[in-house]
Amino acid sequence: QIMDIREQLLLEHSKANTLKIATYIGNDKKRFEELLKLFFADEYRTTQRAAMAISACFDLQPNLFEPYIPVLIENLTQKEELHVAVKRNTVRFLQFCLIPEDYESILFDCCLSYLTDVEETVAVKAFSMTVLYRICQKYPDLKQELIPVIEDNLAYSDKAGLQNRGKKILKKLYQL
Repeated sequence: QIMDIREQLLLEHSKANTLKIATYIGNDKKRFEELLKLFFADEYRTTQRAAMAISACFDLQPNLFEPYIPVLIENLTQKEELHVAVKRNTVRFLQFCLIPEDYESILFDCCLSYLTDVEETVAVKAFSMTVLYRICQKYPDLKQELIPVIEDNLAYSDKAGLQNRGKKILKKLYQL
């Protein structure tokens, strides 16, 4: 049965629909690319719902993402106005992916800017901390830049998710 992914996304905003789309995509690269195009589109509702479906695809088929990591990073770092769902889900995936060396620096700067942005959501900040830590594992000198930023986040935010992630990451950074 052929599914129009965009039409299905716009049908309803639910976990069941998201899972239906992710299951339809399965391990099919062409279908995944179609969903990615919707994720990168500048249509608020389509992008938001595609973000949920992309996230479900990542949970089911993380191997699909590897060839698209550079494109995901470029989308994250080059667009001015991104839907929060795009930022949140992209940074969420990147926590678990091997970052190509050519993109480490730009991604480090991007995630660091999320951490210093008082308007940024807790989820984006928490996921960014993990991405930053993983880059610091490869380049330990960068921890000198990251530690004070995380300490500031802990000092000025009472959000449990941020406190929890920040303390765990700081502990690991001190051990690098």
